[in-house]
Amino acid sequence: PGLRVHGDHQVDSAAPAQKQRFFEVIAANTNYPFVAKRWTFIWGSILLLVLSAGLLVFNQFKYGAPLNWGIDFAGGSSVRLQLDQAKAPPIDDIRAALEEFGYEGSQAVTVPDTDGEVLIRVKESISIDPTTLAACEAAVTTVGAAHLIGFQHPEGASKLFLKYDAEPVRKDVEERINAAGCVGTVDKGFEVRAGEYPVEVSLIGVGSKITEQLEAKFGEGTVTAVVHAETVGAKVGSQLKTDGAKSLLYAMGFIFLYVMIRFDLRFAPGGIVALAHDAFITIGAFALTWKEFSLTTIAAILTIVGYSINDTIVVFDRVRERVAMFRDQPIEETTNRALNDTLSRTILTSGTTLLSVIATYVMGSGSIEDFSFALIVGISVGTYSSLFIAAPVFLWVNKRFYAGQGHLHWRHDGPEGDRPAGAERPVLAAGEDEIDEESGRPVGELRREQAAAEQAEQDRAGGEPEGDGPEGGAVRTTRRRRRRPQ
Repeated sequence: PGLRVHGDHQVDSAAPAQKQRFFEVIAANTNYPFVAKRWTFIWGSILLLVLSAGLLVFNQFKYGAPLNWGIDFAGGSSVRLQLDQAKAPPIDDIRAALEEFGYEGSQAVTVPDTDGEVLIRVKESISIDPTTLAACEAAVTTVGAAHLIGFQHPEGASKLFLKYDAEPVRKDVEERINAAGCVGTVDKGFEVRAGEYPVEVSLIGVGSKITEQLEAKFGEGTVTAVVHAETVGAKVGSQLKTDGAKSLLYAMGFIFLYVMIRFDLRFAPGGIVALAHDAFITIGAFALTWKEFSLTTIAAILTIVGYSINDTIVVFDRVRERVAMFRDQPIEETTNRALNDTLSRTILTSGTTLLSVIATYVMGSGSIEDFSFALIVGISVGTYSSLFIAAPVFLWVNKRFYAGQGHLHWRHDGPEGDRPAGAERPVLAAGEDEIDEESGRPVGELRREQAAAEQAEQDRAGGEPEGDGPEGGAVRTTRRRRRRPQ
């Protein structure tokens, strides 16, 4: 009895089945005191923020700039050269030669998946004197049947913008303008108005100069071609700085609105404080390491902002769910429990993301390496801030501005039973004062009546109270239909 045959084996059917066990990074019953220790971590974050600000000030006095601005912000030139593979020197020798030529803060990297191409970045920009510029304009005034009707060279820009009244032979334009001293390549421009034929000249002045210097250093024929050259003027760089700062502010502003609408106004300040915390500490890491800060870095910080708010929203969603489920418990306890509930998910998600980013950082170079570095710092700090910064700010806002009261519900302003359309409004009030929509009475009053009735039934039955409700018995509140904000 109690045995059944399974193939050639007898199995005890009465034996309990073994429970499937899974590997857990964070134990399910973990209860780390996030809320109780919040000030320890808050002061740690304040220290990091002060250190980041101090590094920016220190760099300003030592280097003349708070950050190592890249060409995008400080202005400069980017030149891509094709080298003769038989004569090409090692990349370290090219870097040393650039320093020797006086290009302070220059960079040189090999271009992946190419045969002998090198990308060089220097802080020098194209400078054409007025006499040369006038000679170039005179050289291309008439090209065949086409007559020049527009000639522009924005200060510090790497291009000339020409307009003709007929389609010119671009090869002839290139030959004439190069002979006049404006060395570059000619392409068709973007047509805006009918009857105008635009031409763009991409200047390679800095590229031509670097080519001459490298060939003088390593021998003639070392550089076979200037593949691409680009220059950003100082004014354009200053505008890009402003635009980059605006993009961060706009992103945080719209995220604030989203969190406020999606959850509650009390959650939004915590999310924004956490985002500002993550972005500023990441900037501080660039100030500490003196890595190049460019548009790529701005893109990385915006990525961090998006990743961090995603993590914070997951935490906030769990906080909101637990606070709504356990209204009779202190909000600090339910918030701490919610943080522990999401701890495993947070660590696993951030950990797997960091693995791929670290691999990119180790294998990458140049702007890819800097982008990965920013993500490593930002994801690490963002995970930390979701637990130790965003939630404490939420608790502080709840206590400071709402006196620790309960949760969002709907209340009408008219007399009892009179609920005209449009009179309802969302208010924040204590859970005990919330109105049960089925009976129209306060929830606290219903709970006390229900608890008293259950206690009386237990006394009549002579049984012990069950559960751990506030009145000694298991309190089952009526199901309340909530009107959600539309």
